[in-house]
Amino acid sequence: MEICVLNPFFYPYMGGTEKVLLEIYGRLARRHNITVISASLARDGKASVDEVKGIKVVRLATRYYSFPGLPMPFMRMLGVSKAIGDEHAQLYHINNRYVYFWNAVRSARNAGGKLAMTIHNSLPKGIGPVTDAGGLAYDVAWGRRLMNEADVITAVSKNAVDTTVPARLRYKSHVIFNGVDHKLFRKISDAKVRDLRNRMRGGLVLLNNGRLTWQKGQVFLLDAVARLAKEGVDVNSIIIGAGPLRGRLERFARLSGISERFEILSGIEEKMMPYYYNAADLFIMPSLYEPAGLALLEALACETPALATSIGGMPEMMGPEGHYIRPKSSDDIYNGIREFIADRRQFSKAAKGIRARVVKRNDWNKIAKSYETLFESIIKS
Repeated sequence: MEICVLNPFFYPYMGGTEKVLLEIYGRLARRHNITVISASLARDGKASVDEVKGIKVVRLATRYYSFPGLPMPFMRMLGVSKAIGDEHAQLYHINNRYVYFWNAVRSARNAGGKLAMTIHNSLPKGIGPVTDAGGLAYDVAWGRRLMNEADVITAVSKNAVDTTVPARLRYKSHVIFNGVDHKLFRKISDAKVRDLRNRMRGGLVLLNNGRLTWQKGQVFLLDAVARLAKEGVDVNSIIIGAGPLRGRLERFARLSGISERFEILSGIEEKMMPYYYNAADLFIMPSLYEPAGLALLEALACETPALATSIGGMPEMMGPEGHYIRPKSSDDIYNGIREFIADRRQFSKAAKGIRARVVKRNDWNKIAKSYETLFESIIKS
């Protein structure tokens, strides 16, 4: 197959979508010709072409514009239509409906290619009135038109399909879950874990991994930690991530008197992440919106007991054995941690069962094969 992948960013930028694309297409590139068209990551925004894991990566000249109040800069890739047309791919795979418009669709069609799109980010719901309303307005204006144009739609969870794809288009929708490297992310008990544990100040260690934004719900985790600390519980919380909410979280911790029990880490190499998951007692995902959180999947693969909000795709990941909390509920997080303290054995038993299911269902080789089989059928149709 000749596949052209469209996403505004690609490795070495490693957000959730970018990580998924690298895992999938790094495997498919062994048997097919894969090109990724993305934005330049260079400081000067200049165009370049390179290769990553057998994938040809075309980085277009890009202009970035920062606006107050926006967590990410607005970007404009130059020459997208021409780059798409130059590839003459059999299939064009759009992975971000907020960046590609009619010009991209027309270029793909004129090049004779089929059009696939993956919903990594479902319709916003529960984040806030402005974000929720804006997301709906965008999909009504364009997102759903793009879905209509696509020959096939995939989504990273059933919830993403149910909440985002109009009922009349679900006949061409397929759920393909994200994967996890379960050989890297596994149960570990060695000197590295013990050393890391010793540096985590002891006590009950709570871990969260995610971008520091409102939708990740980390402020509610800190509120629960502050309550536990006031009651004399020896608890420490670690958040791995970066983002615009860092200052607010640090101020909240300081005003709540838990600065000594709270730490934000960033720039952790992926090969070190399994040690952090294993060093933690409990992984907490208090997100207000989460189509399919990779961080939760990694924690589950490490057999780390977890608490997660019962929203988005997370119930599909943890299943009936999972321990759930309501979004925006510090009380639920507090009570969930108390339940864990009272019965760690039950949480550990659940984590073991969930790990077994994750290994069976979320293997990256199986995920890549699912995309390969589906896309081959679309090209032949």
